[in-house]
Amino acid sequence: MARETRQRMIEQAALLFRARGYGATGIREIATAAGAHRGVIYHHFPDGKTEVAREVLAATDATIGAYIESWCIAQEPLSAMRAIIAGAKTMLAGGEYPPGSPVAAITIGADDDALRESARAVYARWQRAFRDCLHRNGTPEPEATDVATLLIAGIEGALVLCRTEGGNAPLDRVAAALEPLLRS
Repeated sequence: MARETRQRMIEQAALLFRARGYGATGIREIATAAGAHRGVIYHHFPDGKTEVAREVLAATDATIGAYIESWCIAQEPLSAMRAIIAGAKTMLAGGEYPPGSPVAAITIGADDDALRESARAVYARWQRAFRDCLHRNGTPEPEATDVATLLIAGIEGALVLCRTEGGNAPLDRVAAALEPLLRS
């Protein structure tokens, strides 16, 4: 039961960070959204919202990072990019929840160097997976790193545009812009 409560708080915090931003989300809101009493959150997260954010980053990376790595290992770059964009549509831009990335929300809203470093590590893992895919398929440095950065930055920026435009078209435009690069 306690483990379920803790997991619900992490999940709800991720959704709230996506919807409202890290800075605008309070610890009480996280507890309420998770159906827990406010005092319980400090039992599970003695360092408060900062600790919750670290757990959100870890959970997001565990899920999304694993998907990105599996797509990049099993496919050539163009197909991997398409799978990553489709995954972003499903996990971060689609459905009933507001579009966005909890990693971006924490990065932008946190005034904590350790949280920013954790977010940097998440983004580095995602970029490394695609860069390694590019390397395996003959793309030299520094182009492989540049294209991997462009993919992740393009997705994160497109998620902001998805929210403002109310649809997934920005992710489609990022994919269309990257396709010629990946075909050459």
